[in-house]
Amino acid sequence: MNSPILRRLRDLPTFEMATGDPDPRGWAVRGRDGHAFGTVHELLVDLDTQRVLYLDVQLEPGLPGVPTPAPHADTRILLPLAAVNLDAEGSSVFVTALSRDTVGSYPPFVDFMLPPDFEAAMQRAFETGN
Repeated sequence: MNSPILRRLRDLPTFEMATGDPDPRGWAVRGRDGHAFGTVHELLVDLDTQRVLYLDVQLEPGLPGVPTPAPHADTRILLPLAAVNLDAEGSSVFVTALSRDTVGSYPPFVDFMLPPDFEAAMQRAFETGN
């Protein structure tokens, strides 16, 4: 099975959420104890299936076991949409497998994806600069 091609929702201006599906960006992410440990920063969409697969979560600073990020950076994790419960009334995302005390053992996410045309734009810039 091939890995999905993922894109940030903000990079897909024509993508529309399914009717009735909430957009949880900006919502608090709460662990099994109900305490918040982050905020949904972005949604990652599978281009082939046109479905949201992951929530890109920005962690709160100072969580136990989470290294202090570099200046002007933040610490983020990816949560599979299938592993969370969305509470539209409370504008919260619940993930019972994690808590403020255990999220430090969860793998961090580094958003290193380049826009699709970035490499071609760099090549064009070098060609015209000669």
